[in-house]
Amino acid sequence: MKRISVLCGAVGLALLVGCGGGTSYVRSNTTLGRVVVYRNGIAYFERFARVEGDTLKVAVPADKLDDFLKSLTVTDAKTGEPAPISYPTSLPGSATGLVDLEIKLGGPSPHDLKLTYVTEAPSWKPSYRIVLGSDGKVSMEGWAVIDNTSGEDWENVKLGVGSSSALSFKFDLKSVRVVSRDTLHAEDLFAVAPPTGGAIYGGEKETSVAVLDEEQTNKIALAEAPKPADIYKDGKKYGGGDKNTATGGLAGKSYKSDGDYAGGYGSGGGGYGGPSAAGAKKPTAQAPKAAPTTAPPYPAPPPSPVTGAFDATANNLLANKKSVVVEGYALDSDTDKAAASLERANKVRMQLVQRGLSPDKVVAVGKGLVPGKKGGVRIVEVTPKTVAANGTPAAEGSGDPIGTSHFESGARMSVKKASSAMISILKGNTDGEAIYYFDPESPRGNTQFPFRAIRLKNPTESTLESGPVTVFGEGKFIGEGISEPIPPHASAFVPFALDRQIVVENVDGEKDDILRILAVQRGVFSAEVKHTKTTKLVFHNRLAQKARIAIRHTTPKGYVLDQKGFTVEKVGSANVLGIEVDANAKKEITIEESTPVFKTIDIRSPGGMDAVKVYVSSAAVAGPLKEQVAKLVKLQQEIGNLEQKIETTKEQIGEYRTRQDELHVQIVSLKLVKAGGPLMKDLEKKMQEMSDKLTKSTLDLVNQQEQLMMAKIRFQDAVAELTVKKDDDKQ
Repeated sequence: MKRISVLCGAVGLALLVGCGGGTSYVRSNTTLGRVVVYRNGIAYFERFARVEGDTLKVAVPADKLDDFLKSLTVTDAKTGEPAPISYPTSLPGSATGLVDLEIKLGGPSPHDLKLTYVTEAPSWKPSYRIVLGSDGKVSMEGWAVIDNTSGEDWENVKLGVGSSSALSFKFDLKSVRVVSRDTLHAEDLFAVAPPTGGAIYGGEKETSVAVLDEEQTNKIALAEAPKPADIYKDGKKYGGGDKNTATGGLAGKSYKSDGDYAGGYGSGGGGYGGPSAAGAKKPTAQAPKAAPTTAPPYPAPPPSPVTGAFDATANNLLANKKSVVVEGYALDSDTDKAAASLERANKVRMQLVQRGLSPDKVVAVGKGLVPGKKGGVRIVEVTPKTVAANGTPAAEGSGDPIGTSHFESGARMSVKKASSAMISILKGNTDGEAIYYFDPESPRGNTQFPFRAIRLKNPTESTLESGPVTVFGEGKFIGEGISEPIPPHASAFVPFALDRQIVVENVDGEKDDILRILAVQRGVFSAEVKHTKTTKLVFHNRLAQKARIAIRHTTPKGYVLDQKGFTVEKVGSANVLGIEVDANAKKEITIEESTPVFKTIDIRSPGGMDAVKVYVSSAAVAGPLKEQVAKLVKLQQEIGNLEQKIETTKEQIGEYRTRQDELHVQIVSLKLVKAGGPLMKDLEKKMQEMSDKLTKSTLDLVNQQEQLMMAKIRFQDAVAELTVKKDDDKQ
């Protein structure tokens, strides 16, 4: 029996000629017609054969048989009908390690067959060349580097390359598979448990860490975050005096064991004397004591079980450093269910941020009215679903295919075995230009200098795979970079040089603006605040021409970018902001990103009055709140003026006393001189005038201090009266 061997790709395909029975011979060797190499480690092959008889015998290397059986198709080239395939179960091999397969053919002979299959092959590599042009155009070439490791020459074939999100794997089809089955008895009963279910949140794995009902949510919203000065004893938290009281202590305050008040506020500046059991007797009234200048560590009441558990949850979330989603749920009684659910979520989010969690990692979501969910909040810890082999989150830009691509040579070509070739996949002009690209975020980015970069458009219907890009201009090499995958007809930035002609200064900051007042109690405002992160960038252009600059900037989760002042595009999860800077000039831009938070503002605290004053100055705010705040502003200005007058008067008194001392020394000296009579009278007169001014200034100082004391009392009274509920004022 004669054997004609033809290697096909990584799979050895030997076509055997029979000498009897129903086996016929192949008139000519199979012809390799087409090869397409992919980026995921496989290649697609097309072969053609002409067979006399009804059987085609194929020999395949044993280690490639699974791939061959998984993908092999054999069709009649004329009719397109598939041919059945059979092979021995015992898989006899030859000395060369081949497995014999028989392809049974029906119908009259000869048969013209088309064989296609997929097998392992080295991935192809892309490479690009860019030549800078003018008028917003660049010349672009793309090449694919392929490697022929199949063991046969590819003669006169159509050669192509491609990529996609298609998966590829090995699967055992050649082995005989026996399934073990249980032996059951009629009297046996079986209960089959279902598999464990999993919830999906935005493509990530979530863990519910706390569920709060409406009452618990409200308690936590009013809770104050633990302070560094808090004292812990016997597992319970104690803290310093109430900083919002004028005296600095919790006067005569007693508590039950669950943290609720057992007594009430007493008078004076005494501190809390310790927790008492529920139903404890009312403490004996004592004379008020003066407030200490340095507040002693009076123990504060222990936290309630709700706030204590919430503090523990916040500490765990802070330690885990994972992202957190706060889900708010509405009540049936809520008028605007979406807004009410988001407000609940934001209140708890604000408390988590006050306890140290980064605002970037805490997102509030309003779920509205959900059947089976009562009004309240659920706190969810989110873990990225995609992780690397070591268990860490997978990095962005992992090289996974974006879309699909397919490029094929227009003419046939030959590639010898054990050699490589480059085939053209792209040539022509496309939209593009040289700009500057400021990327302070990427691992190989730069925080001080923008890169020179090409901004170009993919002119094809296929994705351009990630690969090296060589850039030429004016007949010379000017740099090289590496591109990310570029989807069809999409634009991309490819940095290729760092010439340091543009210098960047960066200053970060934060600010809070009140969006609305929810309630006011004794001068303490519960408000929804817009927390804004600002990034100020100053670009110094040292070029003799205008520079176009693209700025890569990622907005944190939960924040919204203010897009005023520049164009905005997207590159992955990041924004690209576009600006222009004139020649030999500088330009300053401010990137603002905001998120709503709920917080309390004491009007007596530094900056508290300013924040409230800015809010109520808006034309949209009217009613009692505006009038009361205007009164407080006027009183504050009066207090400020009096304090300034007092300082001025004190300085005058100091000057008068100094002058008095000088005059006294001069008078004592003149008494020793017999001829100093006229001058002595003049000095004594000035001494009397200075004494009168000193007396008057001292009286003025006493009067001003009295006025200041009365103004402060009026201010404190006005603050105590400043109590507004949410519905009492137009907001």
